[in-house]
Amino acid sequence: MIDSLLRRPATTAEFASDGVRVLGAVSLLAALLWYGPVEAALFALVALGLLVSRALPAAPLFSSLYGLTLLAAAWSSVLDLYARISWWDLAVHFAATGGIAVMAWYLLAAFGAVTARPYGRQLPSFVVTALVTALGLALSVLWEFAEWWGHTFVDETVNIGYQDTLGDLAAGGLGALASGYLLERILRRSPEAAAPVSGAAAPLHRRFQR
Repeated sequence: MIDSLLRRPATTAEFASDGVRVLGAVSLLAALLWYGPVEAALFALVALGLLVSRALPAAPLFSSLYGLTLLAAAWSSVLDLYARISWWDLAVHFAATGGIAVMAWYLLAAFGAVTARPYGRQLPSFVVTALVTALGLALSVLWEFAEWWGHTFVDETVNIGYQDTLGDLAAGGLGALASGYLLERILRRSPEAAAPVSGAAAPLHRRFQR
């Protein structure tokens, strides 16, 4: 995975994906210079997520959308958009959970824990979608625990409550379902489109295809 992290971008899509990571670094610098430690910690977490995505055999389009979603979610918190726009929180949960769930699937695939083609045969169409949805729901639960912790120990303005929690879980689950279905369609049409096959990423691709 270290080799994949350090590889040079080879296509326009990969350059664009790395451009999103540059935006993440700029955002972290801005948080350190003009905002407080909480905002800096938030963008440091986003930067970590962007680095992880580069080490995975994910399609550059997925990586770019994933990175932009994480940045949008973080800046929405800093700029207080969740309080200003009533539906924005659910929209971000839908998009962010979907992207993170797909990246979680790619992380498992990189270590051989899951695959779209066991023994060279294509899995039934619902398997990848169901797994990504399950990952999204599990990650949504962890996120709600994090929101409760933040409300209790960091900032009481963090919105929690029964209705907010259920709405977030539902939006996250639907986002993971939609993203899992999209991933499954891409893998079914062309497995090579979802993972690079040359250079430092080749070992990951071989494991992904196994």
